[in-house]
Formats: sequence, structure tokens, C-alpha cells
Amino acid sequence: MVAAALIAVGGAAPVASAQLPVALPAEVQQVVDQAQAGSAQAEEQVRTSVGGSLAAAGITPPPGLAPSQARSPQPAPPPPPPPDPTPQSPCPRTAAACVDLDGNRTWLQSGERLSYGPVRMSHGMAGWETPRGTYQVTRKVRHEVSRLFDNAPMPYAVYFVGGIAFHEGDPTVESHGCIRLDQPAAATFFDRLEVGDTVVVF
Repeated sequence: MVAAALIAVGGAAPVASAQLPVALPAEVQQVVDQAQAGSAQAEEQVRTSVGGSLAAAGITPPPGLAPSQARSPQPAPPPPPPPDPTPQSPCPRTAAACVDLDGNRTWLQSGERLSYGPVRMSHGMAGWETPRGTYQVTRKVRHEVSRLFDNAPMPYAVYFVGGIAFHEGDPTVESHGCIRLDQPAAATFFDRLEVGDTVVVF
């Protein structure tokens, strides 16, 4: 009976029952009988039970009776890195703030990547042009006023060259050299920029 099951399940050559060193348990014999009836589920049980019994007795099971090996789930591949949103410009990645005069936009960088913006801004009008170049933040004044222009308010002032600073103002109106930002942007620049940080105006 076992020899017939071996042929039906594994397609291997008949194995004489005398070669089995141990008697098959009753439940294994029942499984063999079910396999002869054509049960696909029973065939798998035959492989597991008979093959396991042979392996326990020190006999390598024939290929058709070797217990099925469950495949270990493969780890999912890591997701691709997100695209770098930093604008293409002459501003080096090491700068903390970039000012694009021609594009009327400015942004902040951290770890050589974009960290805030770009946001709209205005700069110096004709005769009061904002100078291009590389500078460092020199000081910050939360409630600043312009003594040169009738104590005009300059909230969130972040100075980076002479009397020129980022500060809150109308970003649609040209300035006397400063970089005007709306309130949320001015507050963000004030909070994130520190004295000594590099500002590049191009």
C-alpha cells in the first residue's frame, strides 16, 4: 500500500515496505488511503507525514515525499528617494537663504536641500537696488523700525548686508533695497535664520 502511494504522489520508483525501519502510524496509513482516492490535500499530508517519518528515521525521503518547504516572505524593496525640490539656480546648496532677484522669489535651505519656499518677495527699486553677492546674517530685530524712512515698521528684520534685511512688507511693492515678504514668510525667515548664516543674492 505504501509503495503504491509513493508512486502516485512522487512518481518515484517503488520502495519495498521492508526498507521502512518503522511501522507507519494508523493516521499516516489513513492519509495514504486518501491520497489513492485522488485528494490533493491528502497528497500534501502524505509528503509531510511519510516524508517526516522517513527523515526522523534517518532516511532521506524521495523527492516526491519530501515535506514542502514554506517560502520565507521576501522584504519589500525600499521606496525610491523623493525628488529633490530645490530650485535650479546659481545659489549653492550650502547657503541658508537664496534670493532670486530676477524671479522675485526667495527660499531657505537646510542640509543642502530646500527647507522652505520658494516664496514671493520684492526687492530694491531703480536707484535702490538690492546688491548681488554672498553675505552673512549680521543681526535680527523682531520689532524693527526704519529710522531712515520715518520709522516705517520692519517686523521680523533679518539683516545680511548693511541696512538691508529680510522683513515683513508688501511683496508686490518695490523697496529701498530690503527683501519684503508677507507675514508668514517673514516670520519663518526670522525663526530659522541665525547670525552667521549665509545669504546668497543673485
